[in-house]
Amino acid sequence: MKIKLYVAALLCSVYAFAADGVRYKDRLFETGLPTTVTVADSVPFLDKMFYNELTSMMDMFNIRPMFYMYSEEGVSLKPLQMDIYEPEGDDAKNRAAVLVCHGGAFVAGTKTSFDQKAVAYVDSLAARGFVTASLEYRLGVLMSNQKQTFVIDSVDFARTVYKSAQDVNAAIRYLRANAKSLRIDTNKIYILGNSAGALLGLENIYALGEKDFPSYLYDGAQYIKEFSDEQSAYVYDTIPLGGLDRYGPKGVGGVANGVVALWGAVHDPAILKNSKVPVFLAHGDSDYVMPYKVGYAMEQADKMLADNVPEKYSTIASAIHLEVHTPTLYGSYFIDSVLTKNKVYHEFYNPVGYGLKHEFYDATRTGKDGKEIVFADSVQNKAFDFLYRLAIDSIPEAGELPISPLVAMAKSSKISMGEGNLSFTVVRGENVAYAVFDLKGKRVLFGRASKGETILLSNANSGVYFLHVQGENPRRVLIRK
Repeated sequence: MKIKLYVAALLCSVYAFAADGVRYKDRLFETGLPTTVTVADSVPFLDKMFYNELTSMMDMFNIRPMFYMYSEEGVSLKPLQMDIYEPEGDDAKNRAAVLVCHGGAFVAGTKTSFDQKAVAYVDSLAARGFVTASLEYRLGVLMSNQKQTFVIDSVDFARTVYKSAQDVNAAIRYLRANAKSLRIDTNKIYILGNSAGALLGLENIYALGEKDFPSYLYDGAQYIKEFSDEQSAYVYDTIPLGGLDRYGPKGVGGVANGVVALWGAVHDPAILKNSKVPVFLAHGDSDYVMPYKVGYAMEQADKMLADNVPEKYSTIASAIHLEVHTPTLYGSYFIDSVLTKNKVYHEFYNPVGYGLKHEFYDATRTGKDGKEIVFADSVQNKAFDFLYRLAIDSIPEAGELPISPLVAMAKSSKISMGEGNLSFTVVRGENVAYAVFDLKGKRVLFGRASKGETILLSNANSGVYFLHVQGENPRRVLIRK
């Protein structure tokens, strides 16, 4: 009976200690309303007066809009904005940050998308202690049509991707330029992207300049129509496409320190050599929207359109033929093989054999053991765990070889035990909680310590103790005198 009471007391002490939680891993904070900031002024957004009739039709039937344009020459100058979320009541400095890029095939989605998980991700990550941001990057693809057949050309698609890549680059630079006021560690700014957002995240770390994009992108021009009082007429000013850093803050880097790419791809395999930034990849092997291996995006465009149209309009949708031509894209399976060959640290979650298609957020399957597999939970848990380990520096530095989970666990430890386990020194973290319990569950030592501080255990009486350090597994300590 006494033993049971001792165990119960010990467990109660452990649970009370664990209530502190682990930053970047556990939900520790509430998150309030976001702050909307302007990343860049006077950015040329495609003007809605040039919407293709397909978009106008969708708008008429209150179908989720997809921004297809019959011309990309006319633009309106608008601010590029994003929403920033912070953990409420958090006074920590040098916090890790995550920029979330929604999906939507570059024609749909917003920084407040619920169906694309943008809000869910920024809220969940902010509650774990990250500073998070959701970007309203530019959308809209040029589309031609003849009767009921609508066609997107690969060059026009690529130009849209490039402009969105400019926006993501500007958003990363904004976070770095404002790191002091946002209390962000400039070396811990990450991207979490879904679908089109995943492609943008990967392009951000691999396509580092204009030379990494096809030269044909720069052949076209955009125009802004303005009224001139002197001429009493409209005049058109040419706006060049420009470099990746054309918009937003200058003088800081626009490349992220890590990427979570959920069903993404890159446009050129050669650019994969440009970076050794850690990457997490997730992809279903039956994806028909973004190629799992090598192919074209939205190869089943008609099906994609039908999936986004309410059933009551399915007859109308079935009469429309949509052709999407994109540059060849290299998906997660291909990226994984190259990064493995190049010995770049990355992780690849690819549950093969389950027929998982694009964005398997809500997919469930029955496993071999008869238990239900909820892939939505698996994706988020694995992605968030990757970001947690990035934030606490438990993932290899750029250029290091991949390491085993056991070695990674040792590397991520916040403490180093002294000789004979009679002391420990905090080697990572600030204000780290610790406590020592005897076998009766009595707390004999507790407190908080920061990097560089050494805590002596030798003052305790001889016996067996358990050392608990915030975010660490318990350690058995034997003290002999």
